Amino acid sequence: MRKKLLIVDDDPQGSAQLRRLLESEELSVEVVDNGQDALAALASSDYSILITDLRMPGMGGMDLIREIAARRLTVTVIVTTAFGSIDRVVEAMRLGAYDFLTKPIDPTYLRLVMDRALKKRELQDEVLSLRQRLKENFAFHSIISKNKRMHELFELIRHIAGTKSTVLIEGETGTGKELIAKAIHYAGEGRGNLVAVNCAALPETLLESELFGHEKGSFTSADSRRKGRFELADKGTIFLDEIGDISKAMQAKLLRVLQEKNFERVGGHECIEVDLRVVAATNKSLEREVGLSKFREDLFYRLNVIKIELPPLRERTEDIPLLVTHFLQKYARPNEPPKKVSPEAMDRMLNYSWPGNIRQLENAIERAAVTTVGDTINADNLPHQVVGAPVEEKPKFEIDLDHPLPHYLKIATEQIEKEYILKALEKSRGNVGRCAELCGLSRRSISGKISQYTIDKYPFKAS
Repeated sequence: MRKKLLIVDDDPQGSAQLRRLLESEELSVEVVDNGQDALAALASSDYSILITDLRMPGMGGMDLIREIAARRLTVTVIVTTAFGSIDRVVEAMRLGAYDFLTKPIDPTYLRLVMDRALKKRELQDEVLSLRQRLKENFAFHSIISKNKRMHELFELIRHIAGTKSTVLIEGETGTGKELIAKAIHYAGEGRGNLVAVNCAALPETLLESELFGHEKGSFTSADSRRKGRFELADKGTIFLDEIGDISKAMQAKLLRVLQEKNFERVGGHECIEVDLRVVAATNKSLEREVGLSKFREDLFYRLNVIKIELPPLRERTEDIPLLVTHFLQKYARPNEPPKKVSPEAMDRMLNYSWPGNIRQLENAIERAAVTTVGDTINADNLPHQVVGAPVEEKPKFEIDLDHPLPHYLKIATEQIEKEYILKALEKSRGNVGRCAELCGLSRRSISGKISQYTIDKYPFKAS
């Protein structure tokens, strides 16, 4: 398909000469003689390149560039000017022009400038097209995915959008629980405010005041009345992040609010009623926490009305290329195209288990985008954990009927046990105590097995 170019010049002889030099099998050239007609042409058709003279009666080239920027028209602008008007060229490029040509125009230099401009336009069009495809096909309220399970979650969110039902989101750290909470709120047309609070980031005494507010003088530093997050979220949504980390005493207070839909500020006696949706999130299994007597069963059932379980990134690897593209666009340097990723680097990312999930992937891409010299991210530009990650293999061994079945059951058990410990060490960043907790074993027992299987903890340590 021929690319379209628009020439804007009130000099018929000059524009005719330019047209002869530029028109070809690959390039279709049209000419107008003023800025207003140029804007009308840009509005009615897609042009890759616009070449405009700066000095024209009526709307001059500078005003035309300002209008193109104001209307966010996707066209690459090249300006032409008489020799000696470099100050005007500098101003035009500050407003958004890509390059300039001085009159009389040198055909050789014209071809060089056009080649660069067309390549830049092609790259920008490709980025715009990809962004549009991401938005149309794989994006849901800023969540990017083509994974079947994720799209089932999107349908669930759409279905519950108009209700006030409580939602519990469970998923590993970095899987995007807050994005899901925002999607739930805004899919319901964002009625009221979305108010978020990280329950794990505040000590119990401050958390109560943060959630329910306080009256003046209720404690030493309470020099004025303050509304809590529940009150601020009235008619909207409150997002209680890391709900699994609150104390038993705080769980009891929260249960009462969920049951009664009212509360009192700290140090106050006024009963404040609220009408809101509660969305809670945790990186733990609350059902398991209930079984361990770490979380109230009655509160769990109050929260577990609609449950959303977010899959970790290792279970939706088809999303990694989409997310990489998105993060490369996000962290591209100003006025530079996004970096590309070499096939080897992409293979490494696809084969890595990403224990920190999407947050870890984003951090890795941000670092690579900022530190990589050149336009391509290679495998050695990625974090050493990603580059040096061992390729996981399923347990395999040859069956010899000279050995009894229990012999092979022992081998299989040991292989599975070793792989389980490796995954737990990776998730816990080499912390033996946390690894033992994940495996459901004592610290002494897990230390013995790490020694038995000669597992090196060092590669799992956080850098």
